[in-house]
Amino acid sequence: MATAKPNKKAAAVAIDLPECPVCMETMSAPIFQCQSGHSLCNSCTQNLMPPICPICRQNLTQMRNWQLEEIVAKAKVPCPNKSAGCVYTMVSVDMEEHLKECIFREMECPLGIVFGKCSWTGKLKDMMEHFKERHTDHCNATSDEEVELTNVDIKNDDRHFFLVAQTKFLFIITVKIDTLQNMVYWTIQHIGSKKAAHDHIYEIHVLSKQNPRRKVVFTEHCFNDAIKPEEIFRQGKCAALPLEMLVHYIKDKKLSFRFFIKRIPPAPKANKNDKGDGKNDNKPGPKGPGPKPKNPNQDSKPKQNGAGPSGKGNKNKAQA
Repeated sequence: MATAKPNKKAAAVAIDLPECPVCMETMSAPIFQCQSGHSLCNSCTQNLMPPICPICRQNLTQMRNWQLEEIVAKAKVPCPNKSAGCVYTMVSVDMEEHLKECIFREMECPLGIVFGKCSWTGKLKDMMEHFKERHTDHCNATSDEEVELTNVDIKNDDRHFFLVAQTKFLFIITVKIDTLQNMVYWTIQHIGSKKAAHDHIYEIHVLSKQNPRRKVVFTEHCFNDAIKPEEIFRQGKCAALPLEMLVHYIKDKKLSFRFFIKRIPPAPKANKNDKGDGKNDNKPGPKGPGPKPKNPNQDSKPKQNGAGPSGKGNKNKAQA
């Protein structure tokens, strides 16, 4: 009797994932077994002392439960931040990437990450309020006014940081003076998903303190906050100026710039009737008032009376 082969490309299904009997957390690959076949997560298998199964008291092994790992890999699971408001479900192998950009995740203060001076953790919706209470100088930048940096010295490394709210989104502006690379960098990152970040572009207008007519403008796509600013600077996908040029924009150790964040309008939807195959290019338009179009097959010269071009037909008719 023939047996059906399993479909390796089967669609993901929504099931309850198995939990590790030790830590009670949802298991993900790699999953190991004891001598009796009970499954444990990787962390508990490596750290449980003595290495004995809590269910049957048999020794743990390094044997993988491949079948269970395959089931887990195909299963759709809700985001762990579901209780906080996240509505996304996905296969477990995509969960790690999603958690890096989930706007409902527990976040650290960006200033704490960069400068190590703040231990705040909380939700994105509370971040701006935290900045207004604890980091006032880092959340007062707006696109309506110039942003002025003080104590700017191209001989010393420096970094400036601003949290900006625009419509319902939050953005991070980072300015870095790098004496090793002999460059100054600007970048604006969206706090959220890669897709939402890619839907935005930003402009940086560097204004000269020495000559009001002089300025330089940069335009770039936004990255999201999952990527470190240093990586953006390394790739050169940001606003950047050599320090020897920057000196022409500094006066009394002050540097000014303006920024604009714009949402890219969605592309217009294609007309379903327009297939783009050129078949309708020569299709006649609708009928209307006016002279009828000329038939291309009709001779433009008036017909002569008679049987042929010699005119004999006319002569015979006259004699008759």
